[in-house]
Amino acid sequence: MDTEDKLGPALRTLEERIRQAAEELGRLRAERDAARAEAASLRAALEESRAELCRLQSQLQELEGERAQVRDRIEQLVAQIDSLTGSAS
Repeated sequence: MDTEDKLGPALRTLEERIRQAAEELGRLRAERDAARAEAASLRAALEESRAELCRLQSQLQELEGERAQVRDRIEQLVAQIDSLTGSAS
């Protein structure tokens, strides 16, 4: 038996293991790239959500202020009506 015959099976096994490792490495790199892309997308969505939250909070404050003004105006009108009906009696 010469050296090539002895190394043949071991070399084929080594080649197969290297091929499998290369395939696994490619698969893991693809998963990593997909995870990075998803993370970037989620970060962008988070920033959009934060901006929307700020906008809605500002709008809420504005509407609460308007509501308080309307309430005050209605209270003034009711007071005027009360004074008119009270003086007429």
